[in-house]
Amino acid sequence: MVNITLNQLDISAAAEVLQKVVIKTPLQYHRKLSEKLGCDLYLKREDLQTVRSYKIRGAYNLIQSLSANQRKNGVVCASAGNHAQGVAFSCRELSIQGVIYMPAITPKQKINQVRMFGGENVEIILIGDTFDECQYHALLHAKNHKMEFIPPFDHLKIIEGQGTVAKEILADQPDIDFVIVPVGGGGLCAGVSSYLKTFSPKTKIIGVEPLGAPSMTEALKAGQPVVLDKISKFC
Repeated sequence: MVNITLNQLDISAAAEVLQKVVIKTPLQYHRKLSEKLGCDLYLKREDLQTVRSYKIRGAYNLIQSLSANQRKNGVVCASAGNHAQGVAFSCRELSIQGVIYMPAITPKQKINQVRMFGGENVEIILIGDTFDECQYHALLHAKNHKMEFIPPFDHLKIIEGQGTVAKEILADQPDIDFVIVPVGGGGLCAGVSSYLKTFSPKTKIIGVEPLGAPSMTEALKAGQPVVLDKISKFC
């Protein structure tokens, strides 16, 4: 795990970097849910993003920051889909070769999307039944071939990139009581929380994760990252 303080993050700089590749997605008012819940509820439509998720933000922000020598050796990542698509797009955009490890159980549609975004700049390797198993092989590949590993969440540049979501939210809606954020690895939540605590400290952040894989919940209970005994593979 990386230890990050607020003053190390430069989310505004990341936003500048991402301008040419990221869509400023709409903050869309949802009338039905607003009426049902008795509030004004907006959805940040990252499903309309360039690769259909926010993952491109962190992936591109990190990959574009690599030195010429690091770019020459290429990059490696492990992902069940969305991060892989962000890395694939970035490799093609920046003319960098990438190797993308995906679990063997990854749906064919996601594999095809990675191929579409990466083209000839990426090689896809399917291995393992879980992300952890897949990541083990990806890290080994990166080490053996002296390639840069692009983590899905646990890196300063990844967190900066994901944090640009919050910058866009505040630009469209400066007065927000609550922001509800999905938590997987924690990159999005870390970036969004850091930006909001700096520029909208009254906003309360609520993290949401699957009951079948409560990694953040258990980590908070233990006071440190923990390994779950078992997880549900379906979210």
